[in-house]
Amino acid sequence: MSKWAESKYEGEQLEGWFHGKGKYYFSNGVIYEGDFFKGEFHGDGTLIFPNGGQYKAKWERGKMLDGTYFFEDHLKYEPMDWKYCIGDDRRFHQEIKQSIKPAGITQMTKDDILIEIPEGTYDVGEGYYEPVKSIIYRYDGSILRTPSEPEVENILKKCRYNPKKDFIIDGKDDKVIQKMTQKSQ
Repeated sequence: MSKWAESKYEGEQLEGWFHGKGKYYFSNGVIYEGDFFKGEFHGDGTLIFPNGGQYKAKWERGKMLDGTYFFEDHLKYEPMDWKYCIGDDRRFHQEIKQSIKPAGITQMTKDDILIEIPEGTYDVGEGYYEPVKSIIYRYDGSILRTPSEPEVENILKKCRYNPKKDFIIDGKDDKVIQKMTQKSQ
């Protein structure tokens, strides 16, 4: 096993180069598994992410030619033809594969494990999005990242929201409801 900059390599070598089949372990937890040519990704190879997602690609001299991302549940990411949890069909990929639950039992997350998130935030699967600060936090409260504008749009459209409990629509401050209530009395 070779070690470099807190990363490591396991696999075939040629004249000191990573060459042939191998695995490269990045210090951030990402693993590349596939073909190497003189130390570069070359041929078929997969980036395996700590969250279980995988990016399977064709590489040439260290540059990605084309590839596909798969989530940890093996759902293929298709940005132009995305049919997962949108519009009228709000089922999760797992529900499509394994069938939907009986009436009265709602699946709220893809893993069917409901993680509590703070009020006024959106569950993004790897943590929660806080819209006032526009930051994604890990479930333990530590900062994960700042999302891009397209990611924020996607979060607001598709992710589970935990409303603020003190935001109750009871009509007591709504003049239209008050007028309707007074007319019916």
